[in-house]
This record gives sequence, C-alpha cells and structure tokens, in this order.
Amino acid sequence: MNNKVIATIEKFNMISGGEKIIVALSGGGDSVSLLHILLSLKDRYSLDIEAAHVNHCIRGEDADADEAFVSALCEKLGVRLNVLRADVPAYAKENGMTVEEAGRKIRYDYFRSLAGEDGLVATAHNLNDRIETFLFNYTRGATLKGLCSIPAVRDGIIRPLLNCSKDEILAYCENNGLDYVTDITNSDTAYSRNRIRHNVITELKKINPGMEKSAARCMDSLIEDERFLSSLADKTVASSLGKNGYDIDVLAASPAPVRRRAIAQIIKKEIGGDIDMISITETDKIILKYAAEGVGKSVQLQDGRFARTRAGKLEFPDISSKSVDEEIVLKEGFNRFGNYMIAVSVVAAADYNSQNVSKDFSVYFGDYDRICGDVIARNRNPGDVIRPSKRGVSKQIRKIQNERKIPPEIRDSIPVICDDKGILCAYGCGIDARFAVSDKTERIIIIRLEECAE
Repeated sequence: MNNKVIATIEKFNMISGGEKIIVALSGGGDSVSLLHILLSLKDRYSLDIEAAHVNHCIRGEDADADEAFVSALCEKLGVRLNVLRADVPAYAKENGMTVEEAGRKIRYDYFRSLAGEDGLVATAHNLNDRIETFLFNYTRGATLKGLCSIPAVRDGIIRPLLNCSKDEILAYCENNGLDYVTDITNSDTAYSRNRIRHNVITELKKINPGMEKSAARCMDSLIEDERFLSSLADKTVASSLGKNGYDIDVLAASPAPVRRRAIAQIIKKEIGGDIDMISITETDKIILKYAAEGVGKSVQLQDGRFARTRAGKLEFPDISSKSVDEEIVLKEGFNRFGNYMIAVSVVAAADYNSQNVSKDFSVYFGDYDRICGDVIARNRNPGDVIRPSKRGVSKQIRKIQNERKIPPEIRDSIPVICDDKGILCAYGCGIDARFAVSDKTERIIIIRLEECAE
C-alpha cells in the first residue's frame, strides 16, 4: 500500500517537501494507517508531522476512550498530538446547523489553524469514501463536479489514501500490528452514508466483485472531463470580462456545460461563498433571455445579492448606496451628502475659461447670480424634470439617466442640486438652461460631485 500512497502523492503533487503536515487522527483504522505511512515517508519528503484529534463531546465515555487511545498512540510513535474538545451540539444549535455540519466545520477550522498558511492537513478519506460520496451525490442529482466525488487536493487539504480500499487499509493495519478503535455509529444504518456502505455497495459488489476498481476508473474519467470543461469555462470568463461586467454575447455563445461553469466561477468571484445550483440556473436564464430578446432582467442570489443583465453586460450591482431622506444646504467648500462629497466654489467670470470645462457629468458650471435662494442637495424625486442647456426641451431626470445608462441602484442616491425655483443640475443630465453660463454672467459657481469612501 505504501507504493500506492506514494503514487497518489506524486500524481497530485500533494507534497513538495519540507511541509508541516497535520494528520487528522480520529483513532480509526484509516487515520491510524495514514499517520503510520506518513511517518514512514517523513525522511523522504522532509516532513514535520503532527496529529490532531477533535473530541465532539457527543458519545460520552466512548469519545473520551478514543481521545485516550490516540494520545497513547502518538506517545508511542513519538508524534505531537493536538486535542480540541468542542461542544458540537451546542455549536450546531447556536449557528443553525446540523450536528454533522457543525462537527465538520469545527474540525477543519481547527486543523487549518494548526497547519498555518504554509502547512497541509492530511485526512484519511479512502476509495470506499469516494464511492460512497459518488453514490450519495448521484441520488441527490449532482452535477458532473459532484460525481467526481472527493478531491485529492483542495484548499491545503490532502488525501493520500484516496486510491486505497478499506480492505487494503485494514490489511495494512494488521500487517503492521496497528491497533485502532471502531466507531459504533459507523454501523448505524439510520445514517444515509451507512446505508449506502452496508446495503447499496454490498449489493453492487455481488453484481461486480471488482466494483471498487471499476468505480475508481469511472470517477477518474469524470474528473478528466470536469477539468477539461472547467478549463474552457476559465477561457470564457476571461474573454467575457470587461470594465463594467461580463459580455452577455460571449457567455450566451458558449455551450451550455461551459456557460454554466463560467457562471458559477463568475458568481463565486463576485459574491463568494458556496454557489447553489438555483443561482446558476436563474442567472443562465436571464443571460439567454437578454441574448434572445434584449430584455434586461435581475435575479436574487445567495446572501441577498443580485445578478443583472443590462447594457449588454452581466452585472452584480452593489445596492448598498445610501439614500439621504433630508435636504442639505450647500456651502462653499466641501459638503457630505450620503455616499458623495459635493465641492462648491465661486469664481469671477473673467477667471473662467470655457475651454477647460469638463465633459464629465459630475462637474457643473452655472451662473451664480441666477440662483434663487439657497443651493440645496437632495435625492431624486418621482417626476423630477430638467431642461438641459442647449437641448431646448424638458425631460424627466429618470429618463435621461436611463439613456445615459446610469446604474439603477445608484440613481436614487445621487444628489440632485436645486434652488428655490427648481432643479439646477443633476448627474448625467448636465445643467438646467436657466442656470447656464452666458456672455452676461459675472460670477460662476462650480459644483463638483465625487463618490467617497465610507
């Protein structure tokens, strides 16, 4: 079995050499054999090996006995043992998780904390675990990625026994005189995985006694297919990425298996966290609808975020912009309004050079002496109308901002600048005609609008 483990390590580049490795040690035959084999390879790879055990405080005396066993084992083998006692049921209740989910999170968080940024965590998942996971995911309608089962390497976690069967592992323990503990819950068929292990796989082996090797070949083939499709998705994401989002034409033109993987990558990049199939499917629908009909839609994703198709792009708008319910009177200098800083200055017309006027719709130049009363900043109101200078017609601010493709989520938070008579200027719309600079202007007010950090 040593040669098979070495082959797995080399095939997946699990170990470069010189790493610190935390071996997840439950005390079962799998983890005991993993620790023993890695110790035998310690000099080969110049490894710094420690063990870690988590007592979940669920099985009472049995759990305490397991802890005592691994402690004695590590003392015998000369390995440093790290132990964490965690009230998993209490943690699960506090965080709205199942006991299994809570236990897994606590274990991996603890193992990673011991390994540090440069170390590795080694777990004893084996070929039978791969098969059980494959079958479990299959019954739940998993995608190809799910059918690939347990990865050999992921996020600093390595699984050197992944191609070793349970029978091989138990034979290794026997041949090397290794004692181990048996978790009695592993025989409890109330758990889905145990029913798969004791009932389903048993029946499959009656059909094909060599089903473990056959299943391994099948999963290895699926892994190759998944890698190829994921590489195509990588290229699709890269070619679709633009300044303001992801090009819908590029995404829509991709074959469905590639497009859905690209969508998953994009959502993970933009939002993070675990990606659910519903988010991928719904995002795919709005992409195809826009490509076919030019109709923009939005869909809510996990964590309250949104994906949106607009202006030929797939976007993930941040809708956290502050909307200020009150008006503020603008004074010369800097004025804070929600997410924006408004700078106001007044200069003599003689100092004004029209050639230096910015074409940016966040800078406005107006006739100061045409202002009636105070200069006010407020949010946009329904029905707000402006008569842009040199356009000769009045138009709703909402429509102009839509034409300018100003993102909808910020329109209600952008300040509209007014006086006692009405609107002077608004972002994306320029200045109102009555406020425009003319040959008769003596003083010019300059209003600069800049989005600022919190």
